[in-house]
Amino acid sequence: MQTPRSVFLSVVSLIALLAAPLASAAEPAVNPFARFIGQWTLKNDDWSQNWGNGLEAIKIPNHHTTSRALNTNNSLLSVVDTPPKGHIFWTWNPVTKEVRHLSSFGDIRMGVGQGSLNEKGDLKLKVSFEGEAAGTYRIYTYIWITDDEYELKSIQYDSKDKPTGLFYGGRFVRTKFTPAG
Repeated sequence: MQTPRSVFLSVVSLIALLAAPLASAAEPAVNPFARFIGQWTLKNDDWSQNWGNGLEAIKIPNHHTTSRALNTNNSLLSVVDTPPKGHIFWTWNPVTKEVRHLSSFGDIRMGVGQGSLNEKGDLKLKVSFEGEAAGTYRIYTYIWITDDEYELKSIQYDSKDKPTGLFYGGRFVRTKFTPAG
C-alpha cells in the first residue's frame, strides 16, 4: 500500500518528468544567435547601396559593431558605433521558431520586423521602417560565408511585394570574439 508521502513523491516526479520538455522548449540551451557574438567590421571597408541615385560602391572605414548576448539564451544586441550610429535587438521564440527584430539608427530610422533562422544560422527578416515610403518593407538576409564572415543584404519592396531597386549591403568580418554575457 502506498503512503500519502510516496504518492506525493510519485506525483512530483511525474510533474518534473512532464515539465522537462517544456522547460527545454522555453529557453534554448545555446543562444541561436551565437555565431553573431563578437566584434565586426566591413570586409575591406566595402559597402554597396542604391538609395535612389543608382549603384554606389563606397568605402566605410573603421566600421565597428559589437554583438553580444544579453541575460537570456534567446537574444542578441548589436551596437553600431560608426555613423549612422544605432542598435539592433533580436529575440528568438523557441516555441514559434520566429525571430523578432527591433532597431534604431539616427534620430528617426526605427525598424520593426520578424523572420526566421535556419539550421546554419542564416537569418532572413522582413522589416518596416519609419521614414520610408508607406507600405514598403525590406527583406534582410544574413548569410554565413565562413565562421568569421557573413554577408548582409537589405532589399526594399513596395506594397505590392515588388523590389523597388533600393538596397544596401556588405560583407562583415569578425575582428574579435567576445564571450556571451
